[in-house]
Amino acid sequence: MTSRQWQPPRLRLFEAVQRRATWLELLYDLVFVVAVAELAAVLADGADLGSVLAFVGLFVPVWWAWAGYVFYANRFDTDDVSHRLLALPQILAVATMAASVGDIAGRSALFAVSYVVARVLLIVAYVRAGRHVPEARPLTVRYAAGFTAAALIWLASLAVDPPQRYAFWAVALLVDLATPLLARRHQSKLPPQSEHLPERFGLFVVIVLGEVVAAVVTGLKGHDVTPGALLVALAGVAIAMGFWWLYFGHIDESVVLRTQLAGQVWVYSHLPLSLGLVAFGIGIEHAIVHPPATSWSIGVPAALVLAVLGLQHLCSRDRRAGGIRLAAAALTLAASALPVVAALPVILLLAAAQVAYDLTRPLPEGAG
Repeated sequence: MTSRQWQPPRLRLFEAVQRRATWLELLYDLVFVVAVAELAAVLADGADLGSVLAFVGLFVPVWWAWAGYVFYANRFDTDDVSHRLLALPQILAVATMAASVGDIAGRSALFAVSYVVARVLLIVAYVRAGRHVPEARPLTVRYAAGFTAAALIWLASLAVDPPQRYAFWAVALLVDLATPLLARRHQSKLPPQSEHLPERFGLFVVIVLGEVVAAVVTGLKGHDVTPGALLVALAGVAIAMGFWWLYFGHIDESVVLRTQLAGQVWVYSHLPLSLGLVAFGIGIEHAIVHPPATSWSIGVPAALVLAVLGLQHLCSRDRRAGGIRLAAAALTLAASALPVVAALPVILLLAAAQVAYDLTRPLPEGAG
C-alpha cells in the first residue's frame, strides 16, 4: 500500500478546499437510518409514559454516538485506511445497538457493550490525533479522559440489573455530554470546520425527516385509506415539509465558530430537534390508525421542533425570526388540546405562515 493510503490524523480546519461529506461518512449515516427507525418503533408501540421515556433515553446515546464521530471527522478526518479501520467497526457497534432497542429490557447489556465499543474506538482515534497533532493535544486529552470516564460507568452498569442499570446510563451520558462543554476553552483554539459541520447535521435532519414519511406510510398501510386518514397523512407530510423549509432555509455556517456559547447551543439543539421530528411522525401515524381525542402526541413534538428552530435563530442573532418561531411554538402547544381535525390545520397554517415570512425577507448574512 502507498503512503497516501496510510496517513496520520491531521487538522482539517484551515484547508482552502471546500469540505463535503465523504463516502465513508454517508455509509456511516446509513446505519443511523436503521437505528432511528428502530427507535421510532419503540415509540410507535405505545404513547404511554414508559414508551416515551424509553424512546428518549435510548435516542440520546444513539444520537451522541453519531455526533461523536462527526466531531472527530470534522477536525481530523483523513479518510485513509487507518481512519476507516476505526470508523467501520463503529458502524457494526451502532447496528448492534439498533438491534437491541426493540427489546431493551432483555438486551440492555448488549446495548451498553455496543455503545462502549463505539466510544472506545472513538477514544483511540482521539489518542492518535493527540499524538500526531501536538497543537490539538490539550483538546484530545480532555475528550479522551471524559469519554473514558463515561465508558467506564457504562461498563459498571453491567454489575446491576434494570432499572438500576439505567441510572448508571443517565450518569454516564451526563459525563459524555458535558465533556465538550468543559473543554470549550480549548475548542476555541481549534474551532470546527464551518462548512462541513452544518452539512453533517443537516444530513441527520434529513434522516429523521425521512422517518416522518416512513411513519405516515406505515400508518396508511395499517388503516383503510379513508378521506379522513388521507387528510391526516397529507397534512402530516406537508407540515414536515414546512419544517424542512424552515430548517434548511436558514443554514448559518458561521454559528459553529462561536465557541463560547452559541455554537455549542446550536450543536446540542439538534438532539431535541431530531427527537421532536421523529416523535411528530409517530404522532401522525397514531392519528391515522387510532385518532386520539386530543392532539398532544402531534402538537407537543411539533411545538418542540418550532421552539428549537427559534433557539437556533437566536444563536444566529436573528431575534425577529427567533421570536416568531417561539411564538408559533406556543400557539402550536395550545392547539394540542384540540381534536386532530382542528389542530392539524392550525399547525400547518403556522408552518406555512413562517415559510411565507421567510420568503419575503432577505437572508441573514451567513445563512443559505
